[in-house]
Amino acid sequence: MRRAVPALLVLLTGCTSLQSQFRTKPRVAEVGGDPIVQMTPAEKLPSLENPHFSSWKRHTDPPAPWEPVVGVEGRGYPLGLLDRYEVINDRGPQGPYVVARCPLAGVAAVYDRRVEGRTLTFVNSGALWRDTLVLQDLETGTLWTAATGRALYGPLQGVQLDAIPAILTTMNGFARTYPDARYLDTGELTETPLRLSLYSASDWQGVSGIETRDRRYEPKTRLFSVSEGTEALAFREEDLKRAVRVETTLAGCPTWLEWDSARDCPRAFRLVEGATEEIAVVPMYWFALDRHFETLRTPVARTVASE
Repeated sequence: MRRAVPALLVLLTGCTSLQSQFRTKPRVAEVGGDPIVQMTPAEKLPSLENPHFSSWKRHTDPPAPWEPVVGVEGRGYPLGLLDRYEVINDRGPQGPYVVARCPLAGVAAVYDRRVEGRTLTFVNSGALWRDTLVLQDLETGTLWTAATGRALYGPLQGVQLDAIPAILTTMNGFARTYPDARYLDTGELTETPLRLSLYSASDWQGVSGIETRDRRYEPKTRLFSVSEGTEALAFREEDLKRAVRVETTLAGCPTWLEWDSARDCPRAFRLVEGATEEIAVVPMYWFALDRHFETLRTPVARTVASE
């Protein structure tokens, strides 16, 4: 307990400082009524291209069985490393993609880097929009939100990156599915940095000072979401586990949500012209979901224990 108080004071001091900076930092542009705020120069923030991977046994700091991992095509990205490198350009059998992580909003998403016949390379722009990481591509300088993969400002404004279905599960769940998987290895610890663990447990909703008024869930509740345009479906892990499968619609398209017990993660599918298509499931804090989507539906019934 004696160590917790100073750590909490550091968190509160840091968040208060960031909130003050948010009000005074340069505005790059205004999009949808909200500013893109340049919090820090892009060159001060690390991003990765062609990252190094190791097997679990040879990893510098192998993820613990319970630690969260973002999985793409047999490659595992420990969430603690994504908290340190929020933008990772990589390539798999199906093509180039970028892994985008925003601890402030709780986002961990994967997008195809191919746009209009060319492959983009992304970096952390150092900016925030709606309390969420803004990426920038080196080829055109366009700014993109990590929450949905939409181009906010620049030559490609309005273009939408294709979201790639990835899985967010535990190390154990990923290893069961991909026993020969390789894991991002930067030579650093894979555990979540202390300051971000404290932020996750706090009631801070980003650094803008804007707070959600939608109280269907507590603001920092972590939900999973699937989206199309300005509409999203959001649900908690424990509720989908209980329901196992939920049938609904998204943007008028038949959609269903399932809990994959083998992978220990949620999955989502939709019916397009008679064919089943898997769609991306993205984690996000409730307050961030409320800020990014005009229509936000919660089709999975909540468990009684959560009330």
